[in-house]
Amino acid sequence: MKRALLLVAAVAGCAHKPETEIREVSVPTPVTCVDPQRIPEEPPRVAHRFNGNARHDLVIVAENAQRLRRWGEEMRALLELCVGKAPQD
Repeated sequence: MKRALLLVAAVAGCAHKPETEIREVSVPTPVTCVDPQRIPEEPPRVAHRFNGNARHDLVIVAENAQRLRRWGEEMRALLELCVGKAPQD
């Protein structure tokens, strides 16, 4: 009796075949929108130049902040070439 139930269960499990559906899906392909040679080099790190003297270190921080600002502006301009102008605040 147990064998008959197992056989019926095994055969019943094979009776249904799931349908296979084939779909075509568009996948965006990344493209280069900016020449990698135009990406500006990151400004050098300056922490190693600090000596603990507040006035000395402030001059270094101020100079580096200006370099970082210019670098960020250049990076933003390149990014806007790819995605368009960002809304102004």
